[in-house]
Amino acid sequence: MSKKILTITAVIFGTSLLQSTVMDYFVIFKAKPNLLVIVAISAALLRTDLNAAFIGLACGLTMDVLIGKALGWYGIILFLVCFFIGMINSKLYKDNPLIPVFFVFTSSIVVETLYYMVYYFLKGYDEFLFAFTNLIVPESIYNALLAFPIYKFVFYLCKKVDKFHYTHSRL
Repeated sequence: MSKKILTITAVIFGTSLLQSTVMDYFVIFKAKPNLLVIVAISAALLRTDLNAAFIGLACGLTMDVLIGKALGWYGIILFLVCFFIGMINSKLYKDNPLIPVFFVFTSSIVVETLYYMVYYFLKGYDEFLFAFTNLIVPESIYNALLAFPIYKFVFYLCKKVDKFHYTHSRL
């Protein structure tokens, strides 16, 4: 169990490091990819509902710390989204490359829309259409373009950790 937690922690730390440093140079149409959302959704497609939910919570809280505006909202939103995906992932054909692309795209729209509604509507901003068309949709498309390679990387790590856990639990 500790190797799973260590691997998840290392992936989240490395992803947050990449997102806060390198990804600032990969801005397209004023949007940069949200790697933590992609990693959380990829893990949710590969894990059970509670594992997925807690990985989403960890990624969301890491995003909250990186952004620093409203602590806890990304954590709650990603917790719920990953829990939902974890509940339905057993019914999905995971070898289809469109599955992670579709789920990352729709989940990015849901997560960012809910965050916008919570954060901005409470402060009194009402430019939702502008934010949706100029910020949320381009970021979701960017996330969807990166979804499959990141999903394959997370899939590889999950397979390695599960194989290690299986071989060491039988001893």
